Amino acid sequence: MDAARLMERFLRYVRCGSESGNERDFCLLIEEEFRRLGIDFLRDVVGEAVGSNGWNLIASIPGEGEAILFSCHMDTVTPGQGILPILENGVIRSAGDTILGADDKSGIAAVLEALECIFEEGVSHRPVELLFSLCEERGLLGSRHADYSRFKSKEALVLDTGEIGRVINRAPAIVHLHIRVHGKASHAGVEPKKGVHALKAAAEAIANITCGQPDDMSVMNVANFVSEGATNVVPDLATFDMEIRSFTEELLQKHIREAESALQKACRTYGATYELALTRHSDPLYVAEDGPLLTKVRELYATMGVQVRVEGTFGGCDATWLNAHGIAALNTGTGMQQAHSVHESIALADLQTVTSLVYGLIRG
Repeated sequence: MDAARLMERFLRYVRCGSESGNERDFCLLIEEEFRRLGIDFLRDVVGEAVGSNGWNLIASIPGEGEAILFSCHMDTVTPGQGILPILENGVIRSAGDTILGADDKSGIAAVLEALECIFEEGVSHRPVELLFSLCEERGLLGSRHADYSRFKSKEALVLDTGEIGRVINRAPAIVHLHIRVHGKASHAGVEPKKGVHALKAAAEAIANITCGQPDDMSVMNVANFVSEGATNVVPDLATFDMEIRSFTEELLQKHIREAESALQKACRTYGATYELALTRHSDPLYVAEDGPLLTKVRELYATMGVQVRVEGTFGGCDATWLNAHGIAALNTGTGMQQAHSVHESIALADLQTVTSLVYGLIRG
């Protein structure tokens, strides 16, 4: 690889702001990269559906053998405008008042540098497909709405986590629960017994719903507890939201039932009623450790002296939606550190290492 060009490429990418919903300029920059490299691409126009002025970018490079898909996201969290990257002792960081944007522009830089090296060398390689998505930071929205009919790959590597050598092969199903507890209003001073206290019923339900980690495979949380009204009125409405994440469908459904049971019991106690609306965010992700892609990643990293660590994560990434559409997707680290903070950084050596990994996977 051309280490100086890789660094310049990454610096150019992070200087182009692309906060979620405002990715247009960066989309145009990457399109120019594709044109310069002679890569065929198309705009996957999902911006309106996900609340963005940009679009997913899908690209295809012909080759020999089984295709492989590389996936990265183009958006960043805030504050991500006016980024001034600084290089110190082989580490790139922001000036301290913004994020850096290594999440996930380090992945994009690694993929395009590896491809440019392949083109320069004129060597044989696998067919390569690319999905650079929008609004990942807002809930994987770009990958959720992507046009998967465009892809032939059966395996994919997402470059969107931290430590080099870390490979994520498992992620949870995620559901959101939206609960409305209904009571009956009455004057709290004159005739309190005629009221049905929605707030008390909701509070008791919440007190009996597990938050945190009920088992090794699940996490749960309650938020947005609201019951507005005057202090002299028995509240007739209380609302709150929940999120449940679990690596298995069985455990997910178990925790949904337990939460609703707590809600039913509390409402019976106070004479209240409830409505529960459930939104499914994503299905579980699991890729076997002995699969061909993970085996190849281990082999390539072994030649570089990198120890591979395979694990699950309760966080989300675009691999979830790739997997849901029949593409076995792993997520691996690019070396980014302290992402989503103004202390974000990446070592040039790590960026070079992940670029070498991508290069090796493209060569097949």
